[in-house]
Amino acid sequence: MTENNPEEKPLRRSKKTVEAPEDTGFSRTKTRQKQKLESQAEKTKQLARKLNYAIIGLIVAIILVFLFMRFVNF
Repeated sequence: MTENNPEEKPLRRSKKTVEAPEDTGFSRTKTRQKQKLESQAEKTKQLARKLNYAIIGLIVAIILVFLFMRFVNF
């Protein structure tokens, strides 16, 4: 506002007066999302390994029961 004309509106800045710097790194949110995805992938991998061990154990148990029933005449 100038003192000569009190009804004059103040000048506004343009929305693009300052250019944003290029995003060279990750933001906190992106970093957290990346860590969460990595954590989920690791947990999935561990769960798959445990499931494989459980399946192998059941197969061995079935074979042992079959052999027991075959040779003991149960």
